[in-house]
Amino acid sequence: MLPLILDKTQDTPGIILDAAQKHFWFTGTSIPENTHKFFDPVFVWIENYLKEPNQETIVNFKMTYFNTSSTKSLLDIMILFKELAKNEKSLIINWYFPKEDEDMYEAGLGFSKMVRFPFNFINY
Repeated sequence: MLPLILDKTQDTPGIILDAAQKHFWFTGTSIPENTHKFFDPVFVWIENYLKEPNQETIVNFKMTYFNTSSTKSLLDIMILFKELAKNEKSLIINWYFPKEDEDMYEAGLGFSKMVRFPFNFINY
């Protein structure tokens, strides 16, 4: 399966989805002009990955800011990845946040509760 790599810009997050290298990263700011258009290839890639996933998948979120429409897309991404746990595959979700950014920590807690899956919280 070919990796999906989207370079980080001022308005869009950097995304690395590489099953062979076991790299699953979402980083930076997410305020794309058209959220659906930006995230559509991500959803397609994850849906294909779920057909033949690795035994263990570690998904890392190191977001600095995201808008309301990105919140929904990020939540949907997490829900898709949670399918792995239902299929007896190992899933770990790491939520990185700056030590001084309580809002980003709270956002991670909120996602974890909505997805009903425990996250690892890692401050930096």
